[in-house]
Amino acid sequence: MDIAEQIRTDPEGGSRRLVAELGAGLWALALRLCENRADAEDLYVRTLETAVAKIAEQRGPFFSAWLRAICLNLRRSDLRRAGLPADRSAVPESIPDESPTPLDETAARADAAAVRDAVARLPERLRAPVLLRYWDGLSHAEIASALGVPESSSRRLLTQARAVLRAELDDLLRERRTP
Repeated sequence: MDIAEQIRTDPEGGSRRLVAELGAGLWALALRLCENRADAEDLYVRTLETAVAKIAEQRGPFFSAWLRAICLNLRRSDLRRAGLPADRSAVPESIPDESPTPLDETAARADAAAVRDAVARLPERLRAPVLLRYWDGLSHAEIASALGVPESSSRRLLTQARAVLRAELDDLLRERRTP
């Protein structure tokens, strides 16, 4: 039995399963979107509550993508209510670094910051698919479901985002190489 069906038939047990199986990924997304633990906790709980309350509306095989779409939409609503641009969203503080030397570590941190900053400057229509794909590891089909677009559009948006990021980061690398 899938999670959605279990929530429909046994809300308490289904909710426990939802948190056990998808809670960690949802929490990570909420933290990235909110930039602080208090707001992330509120977003996480509201996302779970909304998902359980609207479980009858969930259709299709991508429950995780549907859950992430709820989280993204709640965050956008929060930002609009606060008078902030709805396309403002957080990106992770750092990209894990496993470099063995201090020099490599410093270079990797600078690269991670450059990537994080470049992703943060993307327009929302390009940023959301990048975060869902590269930070959350969702498939193209799951991204399409979360964003409410066809899979071909999901792929096109990621291609456009990579082109923008490549151009921006190539410029940065060229500047670093120039003495």
